[in-house]
Amino acid sequence: MPKYILYSLLFLLASSSFMGCTKPVDFNQIDDFEVSPVLEASLIFFDAQAPDFFVGGAEAATVEDFVNLDVFQDSFINDNLLRTDIVVKGVNSIQRGYNFKVDFLNDLGQSQYSFIVEVEASPMTNEIPFEHTERIEGVGLEALKRSNKIVFTLIMLPGIPIDTGTLGRVHLESKAVFYFNYQKER
Repeated sequence: MPKYILYSLLFLLASSSFMGCTKPVDFNQIDDFEVSPVLEASLIFFDAQAPDFFVGGAEAATVEDFVNLDVFQDSFINDNLLRTDIVVKGVNSIQRGYNFKVDFLNDLGQSQYSFIVEVEASPMTNEIPFEHTERIEGVGLEALKRSNKIVFTLIMLPGIPIDTGTLGRVHLESKAVFYFNYQKER
């Protein structure tokens, strides 16, 4: 093969590597940007043996805890939050039922949103699992956004007395699932 043909082929191959085929890029597509993330946050974890409800020689009918909530101070969250699910699950192996109350409070300590999970007694100290999902949207979500504190209250229902020899346990855990939708404004 003559050298000029070989050099011509090499030149064509080399110059074609600097060229490429691309589709035209439409930078206006960013105007159609939309994202719908889902975020989860742990709220409370509680695990107690039955004798833990016997304090100072008497049965403790209620146990209370709280979490400060400052997520609703953020304008991005307030503007783009579509729904919140509060998931409460656990087991009860105490021969007493109880109510698990969740209150969302504002700066003044006023209830903005509440719900109660009813947990049945364990008849034979077997672990009875439960799960409850509280879906909060619409008017309830607007009330939730005015909250800055969550109070969790476990209220023992009447039944067999609890003392230092009572068998069983209460296990609770909860999380919040936040559903967002963000669209770029045109």
